[in-house]
Amino acid sequence: MFKNVNWFKLNRSLHRDIGYFCVGVTLIFAISGIALNHVEDWNPNYQVIHNTQTIPALKQMVERDSFETDLLISLQLNSKIKARFWQSPSQLKLFTTNEQTLMLNLDSNQVIIEQIKPRPILRSLNFLHLNEARKAWTYFSDLYAVMLIFLALSALFMIKGKKGVWGPRAIIVVAGFAAPLAFIFYYAS
Repeated sequence: MFKNVNWFKLNRSLHRDIGYFCVGVTLIFAISGIALNHVEDWNPNYQVIHNTQTIPALKQMVERDSFETDLLISLQLNSKIKARFWQSPSQLKLFTTNEQTLMLNLDSNQVIIEQIKPRPILRSLNFLHLNEARKAWTYFSDLYAVMLIFLALSALFMIKGKKGVWGPRAIIVVAGFAAPLAFIFYYAS
């Protein structure tokens, strides 16, 4: 039954077809991986926008009963205040129903309006990369990992003879193992 099977040809066909299937998932993991690697430099899930405005006599405005309404009108914000707290005697933080944070500095009469907006595509990719979906995505990710293992191993047998992995290209395979091992030895010790 298996005597007439051309293993070399079968390997190439499976490598090609599994590789085609893995293109989309690989791009998802690669793009989100780059974004998540630089989480200390920027927020890959949300865009944080700051707008600073100066309101003369802000300290006196805070003392009025109509303060919150007057402040929202001054800042031209169509929202309501849902929570507030004093960070210090001269700094008040207000949270609006439009998911904005207002940071008031009574000494400088400045209000910093912070708006957080999701990055729709990148946030979704990161959601998958970090396996926040759980359950079925875990099994799919495991299957994807198995397919990547197959792609890595089947690539070793794509070209026959001395032009293949057993020839000069063996150095490339060794380099692929050496690079992560170097980081492990350097950073883990």
